Amino acid sequence: MGKRWILIVIAMVWSVMLSASGWAGAQAGSGEPPTQTASPASKTILIFGDSMADGLWGGLTRALIRDPSVKLIRRGKNGTGLARPDVYDWPASLPALLETEKPDVVILSFGLNDRQDTFADGRRQFYFRTEAWRTAYIERIQAILAPLKERHIPTFWVGLPIMRDSTVSKDAEYLNGLYEPAVVAAGATFFPIWDMSVDSNRDYASHTKGADGRMRSLRTEDGMHFSSAGYDLLAQALLQKLAPTVRAATAP
Repeated sequence: MGKRWILIVIAMVWSVMLSASGWAGAQAGSGEPPTQTASPASKTILIFGDSMADGLWGGLTRALIRDPSVKLIRRGKNGTGLARPDVYDWPASLPALLETEKPDVVILSFGLNDRQDTFADGRRQFYFRTEAWRTAYIERIQAILAPLKERHIPTFWVGLPIMRDSTVSKDAEYLNGLYEPAVVAAGATFFPIWDMSVDSNRDYASHTKGADGRMRSLRTEDGMHFSSAGYDLLAQALLQKLAPTVRAATAP
């Protein structure tokens, strides 16, 4: 897909996001979403990971607030990741979470807090991006995917976006290169979002032009997270990918 077509696709998605769709009743950038009311027949989508996952939950909740057939469960933990199980051990905690929530679909994202060395027993274990670090990190990715595969839960792993700082961006690209092959090997879906906030030169873009011609903010001041409107954009794109899976899950 050429650079011009990437921008056209982004503008088209923005147009869908800002209008009523088959999935959405709320408009972009509406602030903190209200509590979603689920019907007895609703199916559960579990969203977990770091603050990126939490932002995705917000965008999805705003998009699905009027759809009683889908229940969203928010289990993101800001400041956590896979590099530091001494802070929070996601692989150890996940099986119990799955038993409690019994999700029909899972969406997750990690990596914002994983650009760091690993520690064990209070001491540095592996330096970031060394071969030993890479091996240990891939094992943790696989440990996240294993219980999901065992339970046959459709899983969507959302990749990291381009970042404003070039060094951070290269690290995000490196982490995406670890996630994608492991996710695919486990039979899950890797959902890349890199192209959703780049300009015509494929550089970082903090804003994009909507269908109405007005510039819309995509990213926050830290150059890493998305704005509420940016998460709404991601949610609409993700829902297009999710639609067949959710329809299958909600079929009688």
